[in-house]
Amino acid sequence: MATASDTYRAARDWQRRRADNRAIARFAEFWAALQQVGDVLAEAEKLAKNAGDGSSWRGAGGRRHWNVATADEVRSAVRGCRNSLRVLSGQAKRFEPELIVKDWRR
Repeated sequence: MATASDTYRAARDWQRRRADNRAIARFAEFWAALQQVGDVLAEAEKLAKNAGDGSSWRGAGGRRHWNVATADEVRSAVRGCRNSLRVLSGQAKRFEPELIVKDWRR
């Protein structure tokens, strides 16, 4: 016959498993978002590689009425973002077990 403590223990174990599954799902969602950012950066890299000097954006008189980043500025920004993403991804993988165990608590 089940006692009150057995029922309590079973409920607590169920809650723990549910929390673990939720934490794993959150980390998977976070990792997928990092992957999407990497894909967008790769696309931006391709576009910056194929970009010209921007002369087609010049209006009458050879002047622009807005500023457009040059291809070199875009390449530099993408390179910086890619490095930051690499660091963030490395830290995420390094701390993956802790993030899952702690269920993303602060």
